[in-house]
Amino acid sequence: MFKKVMPWLLCTTLLLLPLSTAQAQSEPQGDSCSCISLVGDEDNFGRQTCCWDVTHEPDDGDFDIWNTAPKSWTHKVFVPQGAQITYAALTIRSFNVQDGGTSYDLKLYADGVEIADAFDQVYNQTAAITVFQLSTDVISQLKDHELKVVMTNASSAPQDSFAVDYSKLEVKYPCIVPVQIDIKPGSDPSSYGANSKGKIPVAVFGTSTFDVTRIDDSTVRFGNAAYGGAAPAHASVEDKNGDGIPDKVYHFSFQDTNLQIGDTVGYLSGYADGIRFLGSSDVNITGKGAAKGKK
Repeated sequence: MFKKVMPWLLCTTLLLLPLSTAQAQSEPQGDSCSCISLVGDEDNFGRQTCCWDVTHEPDDGDFDIWNTAPKSWTHKVFVPQGAQITYAALTIRSFNVQDGGTSYDLKLYADGVEIADAFDQVYNQTAAITVFQLSTDVISQLKDHELKVVMTNASSAPQDSFAVDYSKLEVKYPCIVPVQIDIKPGSDPSSYGANSKGKIPVAVFGTSTFDVTRIDDSTVRFGNAAYGGAAPAHASVEDKNGDGIPDKVYHFSFQDTNLQIGDTVGYLSGYADGIRFLGSSDVNITGKGAAKGKK
């Protein structure tokens, strides 16, 4: 039974790691999404009064234990496949870290990569919160969505006792991925009569970082406004621009797009691997009248 932890809505599901508590939460912040993994019970080192009474309990694992032994734990973080990570930070609340101005030397490793000079400026005999900026490559190259963190005394330095209360990993990535599209591929301008009864093709181009085969076709919409419009009547994968990377061509009923005279831009949106994408391209609507849904 894990203690003193408020349940959160997770990126995928609540993950309970042996001898520790791991939580992952994903939430949008404007155009940026963040995923947070918290390990440890945030109980102030188990202290009931103050100062030096660090108290380790059976289910604390490597947390809330004050000694010279290495401490290790694992963060679970779920970032959608293909998402470009823009920020990664590790926050650790530690006790009795006295590297600053002394011969002590605590080392910190994230997935086997040393964070240089991690605690060199930290000196405290009680508690300190330290934030470490991580290389985004460390997160994007994770296997099994796991980041193992190790905190240990350097073997060549005096061995000092220390404790860890909790560790938090925060990762940010764009909620919306821009994509390149072409309305009525091969035509310039892409012109349609306002009362057209046919289909309008729209190509979305794949790139080295955007795999069109991962698009959930049921989420795709095309029209005169972002995130709205017609659902596709047909879709096919082909290399439309000849760059050797698969593209996807959707066909929409023109009358369901809400395009009308005066509209100059069409928008294609949808989700791929849980990440929202959006693309736009020029269009020219001519003639009298308007498509269905417009007056």
